[in-house]
Amino acid sequence: MSESEIKKAIWTPSWYEMDQSIAVGSSNKFWFFQDSQSVADIADDIDIVFFNQLDSTVNSEMRFANVAEIHHSILGQLSRVDTDGLDYIFTTVDGTDILVNAEEEPGKTYDEGVEIEDWSVVVCLTNVSQPTGDIA
Repeated sequence: MSESEIKKAIWTPSWYEMDQSIAVGSSNKFWFFQDSQSVADIADDIDIVFFNQLDSTVNSEMRFANVAEIHHSILGQLSRVDTDGLDYIFTTVDGTDILVNAEEEPGKTYDEGVEIEDWSVVVCLTNVSQPTGDIA
């Protein structure tokens, strides 16, 4: 794969501190599902799916990648999703933080004006390596 090739991935929160943090501009190791069937079930334009621990304890692989872009269907472009702690923080590119409960009422925001049912985001990745191992 060339460095300029972009792979689209879907990141869906499991909440409860079980998800990987992502940030535009970061280069990191990430875990993805191995099973390509899960990709086909989500959308035609998605190449890979971020692994989360609620969906499975097997069927995972590690890859290195650069995060080029994060997009939420309602919030728009995001600069990061921070999953450290009992609240997740979704940060828009203009610097607005949306605090989302990840334990007692997963997916509920602390902003009365923000009600979102699907917190999944599409992540554009570059320099995606071949699988380097698994965690199962």
